[in-house]
Amino acid sequence: MVVALLLVAGSAGCAPDTTGEAKPPSPTASEPATIGPTSAEPASIEPGTYRLPTSAWSVADLAVTLPPGWTVQYGHVFAKHPDEDDELGFYPVTVDEIYTDACRGEGVPMKVGPLVDDLVDSLLEQRGPATSRPVDTTVGGHPATRIDLKVPQRLDMEKCRLDGLGLQIWYSMPADKYFVLLPHAMASVYILNVDGQRQVFVVQHGSATSDANRLELQSVLDSIRIG
Repeated sequence: MVVALLLVAGSAGCAPDTTGEAKPPSPTASEPATIGPTSAEPASIEPGTYRLPTSAWSVADLAVTLPPGWTVQYGHVFAKHPDEDDELGFYPVTVDEIYTDACRGEGVPMKVGPLVDDLVDSLLEQRGPATSRPVDTTVGGHPATRIDLKVPQRLDMEKCRLDGLGLQIWYSMPADKYFVLLPHAMASVYILNVDGQRQVFVVQHGSATSDANRLELQSVLDSIRIG
């Protein structure tokens, strides 16, 4: 892939300048380390369990367990093999609107109601990506709905707003974050209700990602605890 998968999919529109910050803290056996703002570049992170405090990206405190070889970016974007063809990763985000046509992007934003089903329905109706049927699952012990997205082979990406780079699914104003679905990649959007508030997790991996790394990614998602 020409560009970093999670950098495009997860970079903030106006990310803080955190150049020169220390690396993320290492967890101890008894206490997870709390991740605060980190560099705009992916930084290596020690394996272990980490806590993410409530923020513009998360409606509640989160905890996640990471194996060796992972990185963190902006304090909440987690990836493995960044900038490589087999990159994979995920991040939490809050979403209040999406674009009606992901190929056009930014052309016609549409407000999304506060419920899980509101976002599910909006993604299914969005023009551009090929979407799977909603699947019932769980994240962090909460019931969740998963929708898989990919760029259709028949779509002429050169005619899209991003000149073939990808489909712009949404821009999240609260989190100041874009979600761009890249060609030759698969993304999954997990949508759940946390104490009356909608939480979203975006997962994306490239076509070159191995089965073993996909299983590892799933184990990381399974480790998430909320609250």
